[in-house]
Amino acid sequence: MPELPEHLKKPFINLLLAAADDKLFLGHRNSEWTGLGPILEEDIAFSALAQDEMAHASALYELAGAIDGRSADQLAFGRAPGEYRCAAIVEVPDEFDWATAMARRLFCNHFDVLRLTRLSMSVYKPLADLARRLAAEQQAHVQHVDDWTMRLGSGTPESHRRIQQAIEALARIAPQLFEPVERQDQLVAAGLYPGDDLEMYDAWRAAVEHVLGRGHLSARLDDFNPEERGGRRGVHTVHLAPMLDEMCEVYRLEPDAAW
Repeated sequence: MPELPEHLKKPFINLLLAAADDKLFLGHRNSEWTGLGPILEEDIAFSALAQDEMAHASALYELAGAIDGRSADQLAFGRAPGEYRCAAIVEVPDEFDWATAMARRLFCNHFDVLRLTRLSMSVYKPLADLARRLAAEQQAHVQHVDDWTMRLGSGTPESHRRIQQAIEALARIAPQLFEPVERQDQLVAAGLYPGDDLEMYDAWRAAVEHVLGRGHLSARLDDFNPEERGGRRGVHTVHLAPMLDEMCEVYRLEPDAAW
C-alpha cells in the first residue's frame, strides 16, 4: 500500500468514509423496497442496484481500513453516529413513496458519478483504480434513474405531481452532498482528490436540470455553502441513529463474528 503523508491520513480516510457512508445508507434505503417495487421487473432491478451500492461501500471501507487499521465491518457498523460522514439526503426515509426514492437517487447518483470520476484521477493509485471501476458501474445507476425520472415526469398528471413534489422537497438538502470533509482543500492540493468543487457542482446541477427538463420537471438548486456544517463533519439528522440501530443490531451482538 503506498504511503500517505501522515498529516493527510485523517482527512483522506474521512473522504473515503464520506463516499462509503453515502453508498451504504443509500443502499440500505433502497433495499427497503425489496418486494415492494411497483412492478416485478423493477423490484428485481432496484434490489440489484441496492446491492451494488453496498458492494461499492464495502470496497471503499476496505480501502479506508487498510490505512486506518480497522476492518470494513468495523467501519460500516462499529462507529458512533457522529463519526459517520454521510450527507443528510441519504438519511431521510422515503416513507415508501416511489417518487421520493427516485428523486433521491437522481441527486445522489449524478453526484456520485462525478465524485468517482474525480477520485479516479487521484495520485493514490489504489483509490484511482477502484474509483475507475466503480464509476463505470455507476453509469448504469444514472441511466436507470434518469429513465424513471423522465417516465414519471412525462406520465400521468398524478405521477408528474408526485415526482415534482419529491424533487422540490429533496432539492433543499441535495446541495449538502457537496459539503467538504475537514481539510479537503489539502487533499485537493496534494492531488488526492483532484478537481474543483465549484466546477463539479455546476456540472452536477447542469446534468440534473437536463434530466428534469426532459421530464417536464424543475428544481431550485441553491449554491452550496461549504461553511455550513452537516453530515460530512458529523452533524446529522434525527434519522441516522435509528437507522444505525436497525442496521447494526446483529453486529453489536457479536462484533467479531465471521460469516
